Amino acid sequence: MTQHERYRVTLSVPWLVRGAHAVQDAINIAVSEVGTRVSKADTPHVDHCDIGIQMLSCTTCGTPMEAVLVVAETALVGLMLECTVSARSSEDAEQTSRRELGTAFDGTPLVPAGTVRADPHPEEE
Repeated sequence: MTQHERYRVTLSVPWLVRGAHAVQDAINIAVSEVGTRVSKADTPHVDHCDIGIQMLSCTTCGTPMEAVLVVAETALVGLMLECTVSARSSEDAEQTSRRELGTAFDGTPLVPAGTVRADPHPEEE
């Protein structure tokens, strides 16, 4: 039997917010709604999820900015979920996080943006 290890999986999540009057309102609502869904998800192999705003860079000047677009009181907010997952490999960790969290995000894509081992073996440090 293969031993499970802990991985940090980062997932990109697009979140639609209706009734947002400003960028900060959209961010607050999106983080709250996604946090509620994550906490209600049945995730025996996902221990913890941090929610953050996805950052983009201006293609002209390189200035970083939050991935939020508000038009006519409707916003698209790019969120990043960074989760700790117990799995056999990094590929298994991505699949496990998407499978377990996906039940709470019906119809919303959870796109893997990166996976790293959370607790490397001492000889690999």
